[in-house]
Amino acid sequence: MPMEQSSLTFQTFKNISYNIIGYIWPMIFTLFVTPVIIYSLGVKGYGIYLFVYTIIGLLSILDFGVGISITRNLAYYHGKGDSEAVTRLVYNGNSLFLIVSVVGTLCAMVMFLVGHFAPNILPASFAEYSQYLSLIFLAGLIFFVNTIDTTYTAILYSMQRFDISNGISIVSITLSSLGTLAVVLMKGSLQEIFIVQLVTSIIITCVTIYYGMKILPQAKFRFAWDNAIMKDCLSFSAAISINNLANNALTYLDRLIIPFFAGPSSLTYYSIPGNVTTRIPSFSNILSATMFPTTSQLEGGGDKARLEILYVRSFRLITMISAAVTVTAIAFGYKVLLYWLNADFATHSAKILTILALTNFILALFGPLSNFLFGLGKLKFIATMSSVMAVFNAILLIILLPKFGIEGAAWAYLISMLPVAYMFYYTEKHYLTLTNRKHYYTKKILATIISSALVWAVDIYVISPFVKSLTTLLVAGILSVLLYVFIYRIFGFLEDEDWRDIKNFITLGLKKLIRRNK
Repeated sequence: MPMEQSSLTFQTFKNISYNIIGYIWPMIFTLFVTPVIIYSLGVKGYGIYLFVYTIIGLLSILDFGVGISITRNLAYYHGKGDSEAVTRLVYNGNSLFLIVSVVGTLCAMVMFLVGHFAPNILPASFAEYSQYLSLIFLAGLIFFVNTIDTTYTAILYSMQRFDISNGISIVSITLSSLGTLAVVLMKGSLQEIFIVQLVTSIIITCVTIYYGMKILPQAKFRFAWDNAIMKDCLSFSAAISINNLANNALTYLDRLIIPFFAGPSSLTYYSIPGNVTTRIPSFSNILSATMFPTTSQLEGGGDKARLEILYVRSFRLITMISAAVTVTAIAFGYKVLLYWLNADFATHSAKILTILALTNFILALFGPLSNFLFGLGKLKFIATMSSVMAVFNAILLIILLPKFGIEGAAWAYLISMLPVAYMFYYTEKHYLTLTNRKHYYTKKILATIISSALVWAVDIYVISPFVKSLTTLLVAGILSVLLYVFIYRIFGFLEDEDWRDIKNFITLGLKKLIRRNK
């Protein structure tokens, strides 16, 4: 039976196809540009580069969840057909993010001034890197530019215009990567690299605002302050802010403190395998990026039956694909670092890559689950669980990092993610009416273990001996993922309806591509 183009399944797969393009493009630049940047800056210089970007990431907690709140409300009001509420929300959102932008920039300026005029209150090791203080100043400016357009980014997501949002992302990655590459090839400084990033951010912000106003012509770049709207946004975002703070702690705390315990070089050896394995949840996110706005729209329409279908079928596909990428990353982890970078990274980071691959498999499930819960408005639960995991991670870092170094940091991250299993149990018991889930999970866990073990064995003992270069490694990785899906299908682990939808969508996509090329 052909897939209806107006169906929820088709629309979801259509958005996924745009997200896949946005996923692959950054990987291409990462593959070729990152080694050049590392070799040009050196392990220490690249560690400093990562540290400054960690600061930019940490400043994002000042969003206090307003971005997610506005995205949800835009999708909700759009689902109800209330265009007046959408317009008011955009104007008030602009005001909120202007405040966030200014506050974040001021925080960066304070860090810059403290480092410049009061270095004695910082760790003694900081003095060695005081010449890089100007990077913090530039980080503050980048944060301002990246934040001021958040309402218009929310428009693209809430209206599910992933074709545009991914197009903008591709342009951003291209300009940023090529600009950085040009600077390092001309033996430029870290300061010049961040100036290029700032210019790129300004261009992308202007483009985002333009397309946001094109989709919603009434969404002018204007400011307003309506107490009722602000109260609604902030009340929804209160729990989100706690969740964002916790998630930022999970994501950035290890990268923030590793330089002080083990130096910036260790941060590079830790972050590179982390950057490789984040492809696992990144791929999961392209499969589930539509879950948040779609859940909000279905919740607004009171369509619980379709909500449960969205949940069940999305996680079936996400689990299979994420497991396929995870086992591939583990099997070829050493050779990824060896042929992509060098033997030094393979020696220092291979174990870290394996541990972080398992961590990122859990994150590949946690991200979509969070989007689903946000769409339902179950903020207190997700904020509580994120906080528990963040505190757990901080405690484990304090214990394991000084004793075991970056390997201890990796184990701390993995162990702190284990409560995600309870989140699935609680969600299905209290927010959905799914039944017979114990049998379902027993079957899925066994299916994942069997498929992963078979693929890992084939990768290690059959495919790996033929991997002698980066090119053969890429071919091996693709074959490994396809082999996983093939085994999953042959053993009957993949549901017929999922397989049918995948085939129908691929057929429709190919037909559309052929028509365009005629």
